[in-house]
Parts: sequence; structure tokens; C-alpha cells
Amino acid sequence: MSNDAIVFVVNPKSANGATLRRFDRLRARFAAALGTIEVRLTERPRHAVELTRDAIRAGARAVVAVGGDGTNNEVVNGFFDDAGAALGSAAFGFVCSGTGGDFRRTFGQSTDPLEALERLRRFQTRDIDVGRLRFIDHEGVERSWMYVNSGSIGLVGKVVEIANTSSKALGPQVTFLSAAVRGLFSYQPQRVRLHFDDDANPVEDAFLLVSVANGKYFGGGMKIAPDAAPDDGLLDCVMVRGAGPGLLRHMPKLYLGTHVEVASMVSVRRCRKVRVEPVDANDRVLVELDGEQPGRLPGTFEAVPRALRLLA
Repeated sequence: MSNDAIVFVVNPKSANGATLRRFDRLRARFAAALGTIEVRLTERPRHAVELTRDAIRAGARAVVAVGGDGTNNEVVNGFFDDAGAALGSAAFGFVCSGTGGDFRRTFGQSTDPLEALERLRRFQTRDIDVGRLRFIDHEGVERSWMYVNSGSIGLVGKVVEIANTSSKALGPQVTFLSAAVRGLFSYQPQRVRLHFDDDANPVEDAFLLVSVANGKYFGGGMKIAPDAAPDDGLLDCVMVRGAGPGLLRHMPKLYLGTHVEVASMVSVRRCRKVRVEPVDANDRVLVELDGEQPGRLPGTFEAVPRALRLLA
């Protein structure tokens, strides 16, 4: 690999294969504008992590995720080793595919691949934070995983679990919408305790969901943390109380970011770190990171300031 190569890590299953087809049509144009590029296709879960680490260790000047938020998540994790230490000074870029893409919304970017190409061509970077979560995986092992956009517990973790165990015959959007509706009516808020930074007084309640956000959006365009900034060294913890059906009437507010004004239901707290644990140790409280559902509580969310060079 050339030391000035830009490596594209492409998820060929993204958008039911449309991501790869679109990228293939534009590959020559990307190469003409960027010079030396190399393309790697993912073959299995977490493969993008391996491909990214290999590219950085081989001297790539940038690694670009081509896919959705899940692909971004894996590629970002490839910029760090298993202990969370940065592997080098390579830059991170992304070409967002599909109608979703919550991470790109924070930066006001579209899904147009030619706009992404122009960002990559300029090669202007900004240092942004990432989040890190220490949690319990599905095998009961304590793990650490980075996230670049949003981590959450409660309802969203349940929705992702329902979607991942449902038929995808009607496509991902219908699958997720169906899972969200089922989750709203079936999920019972679970009582958790949150320990913020060095505050000796934890917050305890039955929450419908808690989002510990680095970016502003999640769930396909919901502006869950309207004041979040990905470079302030802090995470915005949005705590939502109440029952799922009651949240339905506030759904428009979620997309506008005005739900945070509903003080009876929503509270927000900024922090560097928050440990979250079930009040009842027997409760299985699921976690979600950038649209993936890797495990459960107890867990500690932590901001890692300016840890990633983003091609912006």
C-alpha cells in the first residue's frame, strides 16, 4: 500500500446492495480526484474494524467508511486498539448511503456521494470527540467499544433487538418502523441509577430511554440531543421518563429537538462520564451504540476528547 493511499471500507450489504453498486459507478471518478485509492469490502460483522486497523498500520493517510452509521461505527473502532489507544494519525472520512445516516446530520451533510468526494478532495480535518462504553456483552464478558454518534439504553436497545430478530423481507425501513411501534407498546421502563462524573448524588428513576450523545441525531433523524457538540469534550445525557404510548404524542417534538422543553418527561445533563446500572441487578437493560445492540448494563459511558481526525 502506498503511504498516501486513501482506503475505502465498503459494506456491500448496506442499503440492500445499493451502496456498493453506487460506489462502483463512481469509483473511477473518486480515483481521478483523489489519486491512490484502495477499496476493501466487508465480509462479516466487525470485519471493518480489522480492515481499518490493517490500513492504518500499513500507512494509509485516511480510511473512509462507505455505508450507514453501523459501518461508521466499525471503522471508527478500527482507529483504536482493543485497549482504546489510538493507532496513528490517519484521518476518518465517510460516504453516507441511504436515507438514514444520523451522524452526518450533525454536520449538515447530505447523502450525495459527490459532496462527500469534494470533502475528501479538500482533505480538511477537524478533531472531534468519540464516546467509549464499557459494558457486558451477550456472552457475559465485559467489553469496551467506541461510538462516534450516540449511545443509549432502554427502548432503543429493545427496538434494535426486535429489528435484528425480525424478517427483513419488507426492507430495513419497514422493519425498523415496525420494531419501533412494537417496542413503544411493549417496553416497560426500567429503573436505573446514573452516576455523573464525580457527583456523589446519583440520579435514579424508571426511564423509557437514556441517550448519551456525542452527535445531535439518532433513530433516523430524531434530534435527540439538540445542543450536543461533537468537539466539546462532553456527552449530552438525555433522560426520558414515562411510558411508550405517551411518547407517541411527542414524536414531532423529537424530530424538531423541542422535546427537551417537556420538563415533566425529559431532562438533560452534560457530563464527561456517566456510569449506569440497573437498580435491580437481575434486570436485563440493553444498550445501543450507533444503531447496533452489543450487550447490556452495567456500563460506563465516557467522552474521549478530540480523539478522531474527521475529514469535514
